Amino acid sequence: MRASTILHAASALALTLALASPASADFNDKKPITYSVDGATATGYLKVVTESLNGIVREAYPGTDATYKPGSPAGGIQNIGTGKSDFAFNGAPPEIAYALEGKAPFKEPLKDKFKFVMLLHDGLVVHNIATKEWADKNSVTSFEDIAKKKPYMRLAVNQAANLQSTVGMYQNLFQTYGINENEVTNNGQGTLRANTASGLDAMRDGKIDVMINGGFIPTAEIADLARGRDLVWISADPSKIMEAAKRWNVKPITVPKSAYDFLKKDENTYTIWNVIVAGSHVSDETVYKFTKALYENEARVRAIHPTLAEFSLKTNAVNQTPLAVHPGAERYYREKGVIK
Repeated sequence: MRASTILHAASALALTLALASPASADFNDKKPITYSVDGATATGYLKVVTESLNGIVREAYPGTDATYKPGSPAGGIQNIGTGKSDFAFNGAPPEIAYALEGKAPFKEPLKDKFKFVMLLHDGLVVHNIATKEWADKNSVTSFEDIAKKKPYMRLAVNQAANLQSTVGMYQNLFQTYGINENEVTNNGQGTLRANTASGLDAMRDGKIDVMINGGFIPTAEIADLARGRDLVWISADPSKIMEAAKRWNVKPITVPKSAYDFLKKDENTYTIWNVIVAGSHVSDETVYKFTKALYENEARVRAIHPTLAEFSLKTNAVNQTPLAVHPGAERYYREKGVIK
């Protein structure tokens, strides 16, 4: 074969490969994408938010197949990190840290197996509530009182696989105050592990004394519960809240007295942030198009729920996690000048 013929064939092959390369694909077309979202319960806040966000993406790219897989926050990250699902919308500090370390319930380290896409919200507020009956009986108004008196409590917390609502909330606060869970729950016999709705139902039925879990301000279900059962907020010292918040890189806040009728004063607590993360196996095109669809419809995203009221490229592209940014999202952020 002549050298010129070989050169021509090689050039043609190089051109073909270049055209087929994902790097040269037109990410700005309207072709549909396919992805799954994992990691939350079958009902409630995240289901509503997920379906609404998926709806925006489907309209941006007609024919898109976006599915929702109910599960748990840790389970969602496990699945995206092992290629069984594509996105999780509720990545939080404990889930991310435990996944990177391979700490239970994760079976192995998932370092480099999933990446940051965008902040979803920074508004999941740690609620520390108790029945007034239990608080009065034990002369408890604060976590300091619990640490000192060690009163028995029937405690409602979230399920073990929901690390952000267990490790990040009640365990974090107990650690900060030196409270031993076994001491105050009779070696766990008084602990109810269930989702927030089940915990509230148990408190409504008089089966629970204390509930430490997440909710948005105000949480309608807590306001409704307070109409039938007298509640109190377990107070916390601002310096202790700062210590607890620093442990997980989250934000201390003040809950205003006006948030709930049963509050007697402003109360100190902190919020947990949730980020959207994607498995490293997810194509750059899919993540790019997903990211672009949401930021080009910011007003629609903000209208989904009050926790998304501040959603914008300026704030939600900020990566406060230890994760690398997914290349698909990074490409969009570079185009917009968010990443230089």
